[in-house]
Amino acid sequence: MNKFISLGVFILVMFLLQYFFTFLQMNSFKTYFNKFRQKGKVTIGIKKGAIKAGAIVMFSVDDFGNIQNYAYIHGVSVLARFKEASIFTNVNIKDLDKEILEGLRLSKNLSLAILNAKDNFIKVKKVNK
Repeated sequence: MNKFISLGVFILVMFLLQYFFTFLQMNSFKTYFNKFRQKGKVTIGIKKGAIKAGAIVMFSVDDFGNIQNYAYIHGVSVLARFKEASIFTNVNIKDLDKEILEGLRLSKNLSLAILNAKDNFIKVKKVNK
């Protein structure tokens, strides 16, 4: 009986820790989203990773598609946080393609998330015309 109580407490503690770290991760997302939203339109790309590290990218773009800010999260656990980078600053999001991203030596899932963000931006631009 004592082993079952210990196991139950352990599972409860692990659940609460996961909830806490997920809360911190979502807070990081919300912070960058609000920051980027103040500067312009925001496009987001996602590539889920089943076994490998998944990726989420966020771009702040102007009306023409020029990237003003870029942030990404890449990892397999709830400990990953968004990081801001300037690698794509002043590049038009429509110009990003697979060959350019391969030249930058980004991970496969991060590259796919960037291409997903590009596709999302193009889809929304077509709908809003």
